Amino acid sequence: MQHDPPRVLSIDDDRNVRENIVAYLEDSGFDVVEAENGRQGLEEFERSAPDIVLVDLRMPVMDGMQFLAELRKISKRIPVIVVSGVGVLEEAVEALRHGAWDYVTKPISDMVVLEHAVNKALERARLLDERDRYRERLEQEVAERTGELRESNERLLEFQSLLQEKNQFLEALIESMPNPVFFKSLEGEYLGCNAAFCRILGKPKEDIVGRRAEDLLPEEVACRVLEGGVLSGAQERAHSCTITMLGDDGGPLQLVLYKSFFQNRAGENAGVVGTFHDITELKKKEAQIYHQAYHDELTGLANRVRLKDAIADRIRLGGDGGLAVLMLDLDNFKNVNDSLGHGVGDKLLLEASRRLRDVVGPQPLLARTGGDEFALLLDGCKDVANRLAAKVLDAFTVPFVIDEHELYITISIGLTCWPEDGADADSLVKNADVAMYKAKEQGRSRCLHFDAEMTEQVTRRLSIEKSIRKGLERDEFQVYYQPRINIFNGKLVGMEALVRWVPEHGAVVSPAEFIPVAEETGLIVALGERVLRLACAQMRIWADRGWGDLRMSVNISARQFQANLTERVAAALRDSGISPDSLELEITETTMMRDIGQTVLLLEQLNGMGLKIAIDDFGTGHSSLYYLKRFPISTLKIDRSFVRDIMKDDGDANIVSTIITMGHNLSLNVVAEGVETDEQLAFLRDKGCVEVQGFYYSRPVPAAEFEEFVLRHRS
Repeated sequence: MQHDPPRVLSIDDDRNVRENIVAYLEDSGFDVVEAENGRQGLEEFERSAPDIVLVDLRMPVMDGMQFLAELRKISKRIPVIVVSGVGVLEEAVEALRHGAWDYVTKPISDMVVLEHAVNKALERARLLDERDRYRERLEQEVAERTGELRESNERLLEFQSLLQEKNQFLEALIESMPNPVFFKSLEGEYLGCNAAFCRILGKPKEDIVGRRAEDLLPEEVACRVLEGGVLSGAQERAHSCTITMLGDDGGPLQLVLYKSFFQNRAGENAGVVGTFHDITELKKKEAQIYHQAYHDELTGLANRVRLKDAIADRIRLGGDGGLAVLMLDLDNFKNVNDSLGHGVGDKLLLEASRRLRDVVGPQPLLARTGGDEFALLLDGCKDVANRLAAKVLDAFTVPFVIDEHELYITISIGLTCWPEDGADADSLVKNADVAMYKAKEQGRSRCLHFDAEMTEQVTRRLSIEKSIRKGLERDEFQVYYQPRINIFNGKLVGMEALVRWVPEHGAVVSPAEFIPVAEETGLIVALGERVLRLACAQMRIWADRGWGDLRMSVNISARQFQANLTERVAAALRDSGISPDSLELEITETTMMRDIGQTVLLLEQLNGMGLKIAIDDFGTGHSSLYYLKRFPISTLKIDRSFVRDIMKDDGDANIVSTIITMGHNLSLNVVAEGVETDEQLAFLRDKGCVEVQGFYYSRPVPAAEFEEFVLRHRS
């Protein structure tokens, strides 16, 4: 049943996921109930009768696939959205085949995606219910009209014996009916009709009586009327068919024609009586419901359901020329939504869809499959598709102008061909998605054809993601520490906390292998918070030993840099009990420049807590002097890529010198990273750089080895 507000059942064994979903959806006006496994989910479904179900696939007691099978025994229509990790993508596709409506991958980095999916599913369910009601209404109308016709026939039979004497009565009866009515001989000549029938044909009665349908109706309509003729035996006593005519306004008129025999005194068939029922509005509503079920609401393009149906249809028809599926995704679209708002984002999507249609023409099926993702389905394969993809890529080099904003949005494309890249619609779409994301990884604004190696890479990435999750559960991630040295007095001034993955059975995993995956999947948030808490707890231990003069530097990732960062940092400080001025947060230029307003607000909050802020990898981003002055920062860290070649690259040497001079002029501390040689150290000392860190003094080491370094250095 439909509740007001809509009721959502969220089933997930991860309590944090459920709490996040409940918090967000309830803030968005939904009524949310919870269950931690499929069995509880079934019980809660029976108890609360939700309007929609969100279900994880992998759960104890009863997993999501079992839950879906049991649910479909109870309810065939209730919408179900799979909310599950990228690692179970194929299981999510299998769930869609068995009755799920949509899926959203975890972790959910943007709850707007989940809310949109819920609203879309509820709207689709509403439209399907409305379609069923219209069908029931149409069937009821047919039954009622058939009943009316039978009743009229019975009345005609009743008065058949009085037909000759009471002809005026019959004419009055027929004339009074609001629907068009006619009767004619078994040979097809009209014997009579009412005024409504005259109006629908646009002819007076005298021009109708004595003539046949093919004399009065357009050829195609007359043909349909004749095809719907009743049988002359007892096998069929009534018949109906749908025909289309032009109405008075010149528009199409949808009519259902009902015909039946009437008998003479001997009970023999003497002729045919018929009536028309206008179903034009019902057909319009039905067409509207169909369009909404298979088309994107914003752009009017086909949606993912329509795309897959079209692919399946083309595959059934076969064809020697092959079939191509192109998945297209706008690059950096999220930045537009985040910086300019969803209103501008929606306008950009509309303009992008129009530009795509202008480029590809009317023939290929163009669909919007969700968010900023589009798809193309066309006959032919690699050569044809590559030429079309090249035209699309070229078209997106021209900026969009939206509300006076000039937006440069490129597009990444993944390509699959049938049958070599997939035997069915799901495989073709999934593999095209894989190729499209690979195109993004390789620099965006390009088209890549799917190959098996991409699947292996995706499998490898999924394996790393799964291992990271297990590593977090098993506390396999440790914090190493690299010292920062004042090169003028040789004093140890602090250390940078760096995460290292030390599996229970295996060698230390390079950060270059797992950090990108953690960033992409959102696991970097949990990983970063763990590093922050471990570093603060370790700082508490060292402060108790009398090393409170040291400052702990902790990196903050782009995903951590969000509205609740201050609460997370405050909790780490509170739980560890360290002084805020002993903690320094390192944030990259790129992260700080994504949303200037949000950056200023967060940095001011953190600075107000007494923390120090450093810009990490300085020189690799795009910050300006104005923002360096505006941001409450205390330290610039020169990226190791510049320090590495200062003795042999004049450009790098000049950049380093400029950053040091600029830092001094802005009263900022400057730290050079990646120092490894005496020559580099001498250069930095000569330019006035006070602090350095790098292999020259020490590699990042575990806490125990760092303590040994401190004791040796201070002795």
